[in-house]
Amino acid sequence: MTITWRIHELAVARANTLEDMNEESTHAESTLTETMVARIEIQELGDPANQKQITDAVQALDGVIEFKIEKGALHVSYDALGTTEKKIEEAIRSTGNTVKAAATDTETPHPDLLAHANMNQAQKDAHDDESA
Repeated sequence: MTITWRIHELAVARANTLEDMNEESTHAESTLTETMVARIEIQELGDPANQKQITDAVQALDGVIEFKIEKGALHVSYDALGTTEKKIEEAIRSTGNTVKAAATDTETPHPDLLAHANMNQAQKDAHDDESA
């Protein structure tokens, strides 16, 4: 075995190790999320054009997973590492609307949002298993 070949083997082994470490840190980062759920009451939410402005503004935020308008409130599921309730409220206010009340929780998402988020996670997990 020549010295050149041995250097090549060491370089390839190091590159493979770095690649494995990169994959592990990416997986670790993806598990470092905390899904939060905000229920935000907005004045005059009933107008469809107004609803579209609001949902477009909220959807544009990083970290927003799902949203739904129901019973006079906007329900938003979001990653706490990507955005905050305050940023969501600011996005709503930027459309000229008034936030009447807001509450955030980590455990009680809107049932429709929870079911959809669980389905998305299951699909992602299945895809990750196929890729591995």
